[in-house]
Amino acid sequence: MRRLTRRQFLGRSAAAAALVGLTGCVGGALEEDIVTASSQLRVLNWSEYIDPDLIDGVGAELGLGIDYQELWEDNYSGQDLFGSQWDIVTPTNWLAAQYIGEGAVQRLPVEFIPNHANIDPVFLTNGWDRGARFHMPWQSGITGIAYDPELTGRELTSVSDLFAPDLRGRVAMIGEMREAVGLVMLGNGDDPARPTSGQAEAAYAELLAANDAGQFHSWVFNEFTDLLSSGQVAASMAWSGDVVQLQLERPDIQFVIPEEGAIQWFDTMVIPTGSANAQGAARWMNTFYDPVVAAANTQWVQYISPVVGVADELRSLGGEAAELADNPLLFPDDETQRRLFIWGGLDSTADEQDLDDRFAGFLPE
Repeated sequence: MRRLTRRQFLGRSAAAAALVGLTGCVGGALEEDIVTASSQLRVLNWSEYIDPDLIDGVGAELGLGIDYQELWEDNYSGQDLFGSQWDIVTPTNWLAAQYIGEGAVQRLPVEFIPNHANIDPVFLTNGWDRGARFHMPWQSGITGIAYDPELTGRELTSVSDLFAPDLRGRVAMIGEMREAVGLVMLGNGDDPARPTSGQAEAAYAELLAANDAGQFHSWVFNEFTDLLSSGQVAASMAWSGDVVQLQLERPDIQFVIPEEGAIQWFDTMVIPTGSANAQGAARWMNTFYDPVVAAANTQWVQYISPVVGVADELRSLGGEAAELADNPLLFPDDETQRRLFIWGGLDSTADEQDLDDRFAGFLPE
């Protein structure tokens, strides 16, 4: 879900400074613990989702060789890669919930994660893992609407604007079923945090009809930024962090949380069952839940950090870092947070899978 151009804008100094003094942040005789351990840590993540300077630096501090692969392109194809050949995988919340329910991930060895206490409480109440004992969120974002005011000729404020006749053929949509269906549900006055099959089917039918009528230019993932930047579309479903990056080049591009609300999602770290280095995975998680390290990564990634204390750390750094701490797309206030909804999942797993399969027909080959 990341853009590929952020490194030309963001420096590396914060990452180097963040690693100072981390040695010993997890105490105890690690070799005495019963969880698996090895000298290598294998991490599977989305592309451009970490400050690259942190990878080797954290590895050195932990005494681990890091095999970090950016092969998770989306939550559909990524499932073919998931397995015990990795120590950490970072699927989106709904897929992590499925893995936990299937027993495909193991309980976190929290004795090696004292910084588990730094998880933002908003991520501790998910019914599929209350207290976050099987996962630790990596980054979070908002799915709303981005648009070019010059091309729309007006302000966009509602989910219904994505279906407006004057924008026919000039709207891009993100190919994540739960986000697209959930956003349309909000437009219909329904709650995607507690979706029913009937509500989800109604939203899907609305998407299908609009798609067949030529309302949408294309179904994409993070390519929506290129379509907006080049003027190929006037508006798009959009991920907040990608828009923050796009606005560095195109400050005229607007991002809006629709008046009906928006979808919040998060990608989260899990340890696959059978991992050879659960201990190392836990220590990696602990390091990235240090607010100093998390703040350094936030400067580079520019999504919502799930780590308590990051905003204060950014403010203490001053300059551009402090400006990020006041960005409502990175740190939503309480009023905004009440307008964000995390997909709750259908009661029937079979119904959700069926809807997911049919939605996949929208996606490009």
